[in-house]
Amino acid sequence: MKSRYDHLPPGLLPIVLRRKAASAFFDVSESTFDKMVEQGLVPKPARIGSISIWFRPALVAAAARMTGTELQYSAQSEMQDAPNEWDAIVKK
Repeated sequence: MKSRYDHLPPGLLPIVLRRKAASAFFDVSESTFDKMVEQGLVPKPARIGSISIWFRPALVAAAARMTGTELQYSAQSEMQDAPNEWDAIVKK
């Protein structure tokens, strides 16, 4: 069964995650993830109508804080590292 993420170019990660994907990002159950949100370990979701979404870079930062890891992350560096789907077309 295809997921909505299958529509992204290979190597491109979604910038926002829904609850199921956000909990999988931390390798915990959805109920454990909900507790992490309640405890303030991870940020609360943004709401778009009835949909809750988490900004993936904020989840990365939360994981770094929880593990005591110094994080040197920027969206700009992520964009530079992401493969460009047009490269395969241009190189043909």
